[in-house]
Parts: sequence; C-alpha cells; structure tokens
Amino acid sequence: MTGRIPVPVDVAELVVRRLRGLLAGQGLAVAERVQVSTETGTGPDGGPPSLPWLLVAEDGHTWTWPAVQRAVIRLTVWHHSPHTSKALAALALGLLCVPALPSPILRAEPIAAPLAGIDPHTAAPLATCAAAVFARTPTI
Repeated sequence: MTGRIPVPVDVAELVVRRLRGLLAGQGLAVAERVQVSTETGTGPDGGPPSLPWLLVAEDGHTWTWPAVQRAVIRLTVWHHSPHTSKALAALALGLLCVPALPSPILRAEPIAAPLAGIDPHTAAPLATCAAAVFARTPTI
C-alpha cells in the first residue's frame, strides 16, 4: 500500500498537554499547583487526591475523514471554593480557546461557560464547562 494513512488522535490528551503548559505559565494564585489529568485520581471517595484538580474528559467525537476531528471536551475543576473552582475553569476554557501557534489543535470554541457546584461524592467545590476542540488528523 502506498501513501499515508490518516489516524485519529486522542484529543483529550492533546488538551491535557496544552493546558498543563499554559496554566503553569500564568503565575496566578488560582492556577498554582493545579494538576491536569484525564483521570480523577485515587483520592478519598474516588475524587481527586489533591486540590486544585482539572479533569479533561471527552463527551463526544466526530471525524471528518481524513482531515479534522471534532471532540466535545468537558473541563471539570475541583478547588478550595466555588469561586476559585469557577475562576480556574474559566481560565482554562479561555486559554484553550485562544488561537495558538500551529499545532495538532486547530482551534477550540466554547460550548458552555463554567458553572459552579458541589461534588455530591466528595463535597468539594467544583465547576464544569465545555468546548468543541478541532484537531488535525496526522498521517502515518
């Protein structure tokens, strides 16, 4: 077989890598020591083991073969207060949606603004929001 084969990428992992770098460079108290992951960890009650914690989850995915993937990415933040959880979720959503240098993530568009609440399992303050993330499909 000749030619290159397009292969879908893990969009959630691309978002994790981007947000880790962007949040670390902010120097803001709300983002200090944040852990960004695709898992909630092994904390008490199945929640995150430390605060603040940003969970990146994929809620839906389409692929316009062979070029572009669109994933609905949900960002959930556990923090020390409803205000700080919402502030960090808003920061992460904003950073994700800012146009970036050429990368596998082509663009991101907000779907839902951050909403604060209390985690029913851990009683920790949390906030959640969502974005549509468009990613380039590499070829191998």
